Amino acid sequence: MKKDNVVKELNKLNLLTLFGATVIGNVVVGYFIGKWLDKIFEKDKLFVIIFLFFGAISGIYNAIRQLLKEVEKVDKNEKRKNN
Repeated sequence: MKKDNVVKELNKLNLLTLFGATVIGNVVVGYFIGKWLDKIFEKDKLFVIIFLFFGAISGIYNAIRQLLKEVEKVDKNEKRKNN
C-alpha cells in the first residue's frame, strides 16, 4: 500500500517536471531562433520578442497536450482496476 503511494507521488512529480521542461525548452529555443534572426536582419530584439512569445505559447500548448494524454492514461488504468 505504501509503495503505491510513493509511485503515485513520483508520477505527479514527473508530470510537473515534464510540464516545466517542455515550456522552458520551447522558450529557450524561441529565444535562440529570435536572436539568430535579429543578427541576420540587423533588428534590435524584434525577433527575440516575437519568438519568445511563440515559444511560450507552443510550450504551454504542448505541455497541456502531454498532460491530457497522461490524465487519459491514468483514467484508463483506473477503469481497468475497477472492472
